[in-house]
Amino acid sequence: MSDRGPSQTPNASGFGGILKGMMLLGRGRAEGIAYFGNTRDSVLAALAPRLAMWLVLGGLTLGAAPQAISGVKVLFALCLILLPAVVTNALARHWKREGLWMRYITATWWTDWVTLFVGLVVALLMALASPKLLQSATGAGILNGVEFGYSLWLTWYVARVGLLLRRGQAVLLVVAILGSLGLLVAATGLLSPHQRAWHDFLYPLMVQQAQPHQGNV
Repeated sequence: MSDRGPSQTPNASGFGGILKGMMLLGRGRAEGIAYFGNTRDSVLAALAPRLAMWLVLGGLTLGAAPQAISGVKVLFALCLILLPAVVTNALARHWKREGLWMRYITATWWTDWVTLFVGLVVALLMALASPKLLQSATGAGILNGVEFGYSLWLTWYVARVGLLLRRGQAVLLVVAILGSLGLLVAATGLLSPHQRAWHDFLYPLMVQQAQPHQGNV
């Protein structure tokens, strides 16, 4: 089956169908896009786990440090969640693909979790091969590199099959997402130059707990 022309009729319903679609798209199978809905309810259902995590981490962040900068961190995290949706919606409208966008963003938000699964598998393999490697800076670099590379490919692939884009258009969409997030980080850095945006703002509580004695970079 071509990766440009999958059926747009869902083959299954419920969370089981979503999981199947995630696994298919995560393996480069275009038919996986058909397992995601193209409605507002589907979009909200895909967004819900992200918002739930944001609310929990935001509450913990504000509770641990009830300061203005904590509020900035929480708002920054929300922007990280929503900004790619705004950017891709604008591009979908520009390319006359707005009718496909809700299915695309639904698939995107669900398949993003596949990246975490890939990271866990890589970490497990590294731990089995050499526990010391996993705990080293080299191991962390390998793990982060694999996750980032896979995430870029998955973002490109889901955009291509979800919005029926050409390869170059899908690349442009990925660049636009990265560029918008980079501008967001730069703007936040101007407001708070002594904070580590990608780390403290994206994973504020986890990073602070993992590195309690490390100073700001």
